[in-house]
Amino acid sequence: MKNVIILTGGLAGSSVLTSMFHKVGYWVGDSTKQKHDYNTWENADLVDLNNQIIRDVGFTDDWTMNFHPDFVTRVSGPAANLDPAPFEAFVQKCSEHPPWIWKDPRLWLTIRHWIRFLDPSNVCFVTIKREHLQSWISTTLRRQIQTMDYAARYDDGIHETILEFLQERGLPYYDILYEDLLMQPERVLQGISDISGAPVNMDVFRAVFRGRLHQKQHGLKSFLHASAIYLKNYGERYR
Repeated sequence: MKNVIILTGGLAGSSVLTSMFHKVGYWVGDSTKQKHDYNTWENADLVDLNNQIIRDVGFTDDWTMNFHPDFVTRVSGPAANLDPAPFEAFVQKCSEHPPWIWKDPRLWLTIRHWIRFLDPSNVCFVTIKREHLQSWISTTLRRQIQTMDYAARYDDGIHETILEFLQERGLPYYDILYEDLLMQPERVLQGISDISGAPVNMDVFRAVFRGRLHQKQHGLKSFLHASAIYLKNYGERYR
């Protein structure tokens, strides 16, 4: 099985993917970050190092709600001057626990730094994003208030940046729309298995997935709830 790096902008279903890989034996770290309602499956040391990169290069923009194409170069360029020792040590530690998986939304900013320390021959990448409406509902329910157009441009900008990185370097990847995983799980799981060699199948998916299959996560009720939140906070929207 190949080591796996998941690249995403966040709130796109990457925790479900990572929990499947963990279920079939992938190492997620000595400890993982927790949200109030679920395990994110983000290696705590990886998150700390990504925060260190962002801090040490002096990047202060709010990347969680804003996107600009130069964000990546403003992080990866100066990062080349950082002490390589902690990054080499982390990669070495991961190599002692194969197969491993990385998942952290900060990776779209930092992966160009990390690739300097990785052997691309034993790593594959999985990218994941959501349909625009489903993404907007999810972020609005979490009180991230933005117009649907703004949310779509943010998601698409990050996703395009990720794909540019992978394609420029000729790295193996499988691109997933989260709604396809829910609606056509057998096909998507086969694609994940093909690229990684991991035995992810419907039994594994059912063991880790809390929702209902063959339907999208958010329906009319969620849309109306998100719309009410949006209208209540209309004045503070990102647009």
